[in-house]
Amino acid sequence: MKKLIGILLLLLLVAGGVVWYFLAFRLDGLIREQIELVAERSLGTDVRVGSVVTDLKTGSLTISDIEVANPPGFRNPNALTLRGIEAAVDYGTREVRRVVIENPEIVIEEIDGETNIALLLQTAEQDVEPPPADGSAEPPTIVIHHFRMNSSRAALESSSMELYSDLRVDTIELREIRGTPQEVGQAIAREVLEETAKSAAIELMKAKAAQKLDQLFNRD
Repeated sequence: MKKLIGILLLLLLVAGGVVWYFLAFRLDGLIREQIELVAERSLGTDVRVGSVVTDLKTGSLTISDIEVANPPGFRNPNALTLRGIEAAVDYGTREVRRVVIENPEIVIEEIDGETNIALLLQTAEQDVEPPPADGSAEPPTIVIHHFRMNSSRAALESSSMELYSDLRVDTIELREIRGTPQEVGQAIAREVLEETAKSAAIELMKAKAAQKLDQLFNRD
């Protein structure tokens, strides 16, 4: 009897170890890969995720160090850097109660009248074919009830006007976003990039107006 109990305990420990390994490593790794894949297809540029940590007990998801590379031709390596994203998730129903992004790092570059953010936005607005499914599996439908990116500062660089300044990007909130990971990713990317591009356009217009006034009042 003792031997049988020992064997059962050993089997339980092995089974528990396998489940723990799957949840702690395989699930997190798969989510990280999917985020990179969906984001790259939506934005047309390299996207790297530092880490993903899931906690099925508390229903939390933490994503750290997301870097969105600039399109070719721009000086800075990254257009967006998100140091931390916190989410509350129901892993059973694939419903996300909330997603919060704090203090994103945004670098807006203007070259010959075009900004890196505008180029990313153009790609995000295009219809992109979904990634190939594994076997016959259909992409899952997910729901994000509340998305929020708190107001942040962005660096604005314009080589044509020799302008280097900071600007404010207002808080962005979305509710009841529903679709495949590809569709949800595109919806969020469009909103974030649109708001950022709008802030950059206003600042560039101010700079151009100031430049024209300066030229007007400093004619020989």
